[in-house]
Amino acid sequence: MITVYHRNSNNSFTIIPFSGVKGFAEPEKIVWIDIFQPSSEDILEVEALFDIKLPTKHDREEIELSSRYWEDSRSIKINSYFFVSFFFVENAKAHYNESVSFVLQDNLLFTVRDSELQTFDMMSKMLLSNPKELYSGYDIFMQIFDIRIDRDADLLEYASRECDEIRKKLLWEQDVHSVDLLRKISTLQEFTQKVRQSVFDKRRILTAMVKSPKLSQPIKQDISIMMKDLNSLVEFITIDGNTLDNLQNLFLAQTNIEQNKIIKLFTVASVVLMPPTLIASIYGMNFHFMPELDWHLGYPLSLTLMFIAGIIPLVYFRNRGWL
Repeated sequence: MITVYHRNSNNSFTIIPFSGVKGFAEPEKIVWIDIFQPSSEDILEVEALFDIKLPTKHDREEIELSSRYWEDSRSIKINSYFFVSFFFVENAKAHYNESVSFVLQDNLLFTVRDSELQTFDMMSKMLLSNPKELYSGYDIFMQIFDIRIDRDADLLEYASRECDEIRKKLLWEQDVHSVDLLRKISTLQEFTQKVRQSVFDKRRILTAMVKSPKLSQPIKQDISIMMKDLNSLVEFITIDGNTLDNLQNLFLAQTNIEQNKIIKLFTVASVVLMPPTLIASIYGMNFHFMPELDWHLGYPLSLTLMFIAGIIPLVYFRNRGWL
């Protein structure tokens, strides 16, 4: 699907069909062409109409810096990660990075993507309902990145709140299911790692982009502000990562404490039962010359000895503070 955004004379925006672009009276008023889940025919048609080479799906998935940003005499081509999350920390499959291609040529922005992204929906609604002073594809691109950075900040705040909830459960709730809690910690670590990858990717792109001679000075100033925001997000990610590591260590420490309690319980039980077991073993040997076997009070006497032998270790452990 190809969506073409046209800027009117009053700076409002409308969507025009791609089929009408070829004979459009004011092609310079077209500022953004969003290509969603394109077919090979769609790509060829756009490339032929605008004399442009769009990145392929393979190009979008490359991780080398040279494949994430490059420019020539006419255009700037960018492949950037957009983190996709449904705010379900219990499901790690709900978090992934989707690669989106941006091509800036002759003040026109081309975007190529394969997934629905909230950032693009927000950008479209902003253009059609309450447009700002967006006059070119460069302005659209900067606004998309600004929305995405705000979104990443919201995701990190969400991860921070989840960390606080996990800490409270670890410290104050005794009946926490350990498997579910460990799964949440692990998924949050994966969540934060994916956001980190997205933020670092944008910082690399903007660092390279600010050096381009194609950008105006106001846009470069906006990039500098966005870079500061990204640097603050990097610090936030570091804090979240350290918090999750501490939570994992706290979880392991509490697991060890619970295991030690169980081992201590079995150890105390073994020590308490050893003296009664010794007495029972002695009187269970059934030698012929054992005078106690002929006593009428031999049986209750052995039970009493076994009871006293079991009580003494318990009293001793309690006085030592081990119980």
